[in-house]
Amino acid sequence: MNSGNKFIRFLVWCGVVFLQLVMSQVVTFLASLPFPGFGDFPQTHPWLFVAAAGFTFTLGVFLTGWLALKWRWLKGKPRLPARLTSTLLGAYIPLALAALLYHPLEPGNPLFFIAILLSIAGFHLAGRGAK
Repeated sequence: MNSGNKFIRFLVWCGVVFLQLVMSQVVTFLASLPFPGFGDFPQTHPWLFVAAAGFTFTLGVFLTGWLALKWRWLKGKPRLPARLTSTLLGAYIPLALAALLYHPLEPGNPLFFIAILLSIAGFHLAGRGAK
């Protein structure tokens, strides 16, 4: 593969990562619409918030990555169970740490963004397993 193709693959990968970041936020927003008090959950029910946010982050990241694999935007083996597991762990570990360390959880906590980034990293790193 020449350097031009590698650069294009890198740009496509960056685009998929950006879409995963955006879709994690979109899914979280859409999930909050039916629950008007969802914005107060970090302060009132931190563990319920962790469960909901981890689920929506994982859903946004995993579904976007799965579609990118299916449409062949990304190369690699699907390894969907491993990707789902590592995406879940990447989302839930920082969120659980945030619930344990910060009382009350405030909107804009840096561990929320770290959870999104680690779930994206988990999705991509799980596809690089043994050949």
